[in-house]
Amino acid sequence: MTPKKHQTRAAIYARQSVSDSEGIGIQLEKAHALAASRDFEVVDKYIDDGVSGYKAREEGTAFARMLDDARARRFDVVIVRKLDRLGRSLSALEALTTAKAQVVTTDGEVDLTTVNGRLMANLLTSVARAESETKAERRVNRNDERRKDGVPTSGRVPYGYRWVTTKERAERGTDEAYELDDERAADVRGIFEAFLGGVPLGSIARDLNTAGKRTMPTKRHPEGVPFSPTSVRRMLMNPYYAALLPREAPKDGAHYDQSSVDVDDCVPGRWPAIVTVAQWQAAKKKLDHPERKTSPGPTRRWLLSGLAICGGHGKRDDAAIQSRALQATGRTDAAELTPQEIAEAAVALAEERCGMPIRAGGGEKGIHSYRCGSMAHFMRRGKPLDDFITRLVVARLAAPDAADLLVDRERPDAEALSAELTRLEAVRRELGDDRDEGLIGRAEYQRRLKRVDAKLAEVRAKLERGAVIEPLRDLVGADDVRAVWDALTLGRKRAVIEALMTIVVHSVGQGNRRNMPDAAMASTLSILWHA
Repeated sequence: MTPKKHQTRAAIYARQSVSDSEGIGIQLEKAHALAASRDFEVVDKYIDDGVSGYKAREEGTAFARMLDDARARRFDVVIVRKLDRLGRSLSALEALTTAKAQVVTTDGEVDLTTVNGRLMANLLTSVARAESETKAERRVNRNDERRKDGVPTSGRVPYGYRWVTTKERAERGTDEAYELDDERAADVRGIFEAFLGGVPLGSIARDLNTAGKRTMPTKRHPEGVPFSPTSVRRMLMNPYYAALLPREAPKDGAHYDQSSVDVDDCVPGRWPAIVTVAQWQAAKKKLDHPERKTSPGPTRRWLLSGLAICGGHGKRDDAAIQSRALQATGRTDAAELTPQEIAEAAVALAEERCGMPIRAGGGEKGIHSYRCGSMAHFMRRGKPLDDFITRLVVARLAAPDAADLLVDRERPDAEALSAELTRLEAVRRELGDDRDEGLIGRAEYQRRLKRVDAKLAEVRAKLERGAVIEPLRDLVGADDVRAVWDALTLGRKRAVIEALMTIVVHSVGQGNRRNMPDAAMASTLSILWHA
């Protein structure tokens, strides 16, 4: 009796780059038809929907699982619609062949069950790979040329913008790759203004999250994720918001080293700016400042936590403060001391006795309180203190002399400075051209370059000073200072207080202190107003 021939076990593999159930369905239908015509037994199906043919099939993909099953000899043949469904390189085909799995395509292009089929598959795959590499090289060269003209390549779109497709650009007759997302663009402007106004990164992130904002959607996070100090910092460092495009694209999919990108490393981008170049430079310079705290620390939930300092043990020691003021000024009569000198002495004495930033507590129990950072010198209710400081700030900013004393009105002309900056940068480039063409010697080039660079540094410094948003500017001169104050975020309020005063907090002593009049409250604090 002739033994029964072993039926060939087949696996079906289907793949497409863009998720589309209809496309996968057609591939499966063709594969099943071939299996039936060849009397193959279909033992399993492997589907990679939304997986590019240019990328390796990492762990977790259907191809990786199929390759493991091929090595385990769970099937003999892999049926695929076309060879390019396996991938754009020879590696996928070689991996299956090494695992002793033969590949058959439904279009008849490849049949590795025969010697001629294996030879033809190698030739076809090699040709496909050469074409793919040639296209990739052309694409890189084309993108490099477009980049020089300020047109970015596709990729993750910065928060505040929308990507304009090639088709849309053709219809509009423009090369602008981005258009403004008005709501998110307003968020970006707010981030720059808040940071340049003194609001910490953590507070900016907290305010955004409280307002229900999220970062740009991604495939992994379709709704975006909450903002963090790190994501806010990346935005402030991003030259795209000033419509600047780095000349060199990051290699191998890496991210830019934003701290090393300067104006001279960029070309003007063909899309609308959200902030000025001066604002971006000012934010970047502030972030790079060596004295700036790099740790975001805790996100503050209360007005004075981390801002005010502890005055030391016990109630305010007026005698010791007065003595310190006399010693510091060299005077002998306490009546001659000014309030500012007394306040400076109070701060100095507080820093000697403790000086730790105060911390908040009790919020989770509904009792907002402040205490010394060391937990040793005082604890008092927070709301009465916050309300008193608020009344103090509002009164100071509503005073008739507030505009003269608190706000520098000598602001540089940003438009004129920007024009001068453009002119000087052009002069600098022309100097280099004259040197390269032999029109000027090395010594003359160095002399002129030094002079131009000095002027450039001066203009950029003026622009940066003008870009810094004073935290008091929106408040001083307002018709209703309290209404403007109440509309500010917590981070902005804290920035105003930090710019306006140094607060020393002392113990209130024993007894019921819930309803202290302002005069009594003032006796438990020392306020040093900043000039």
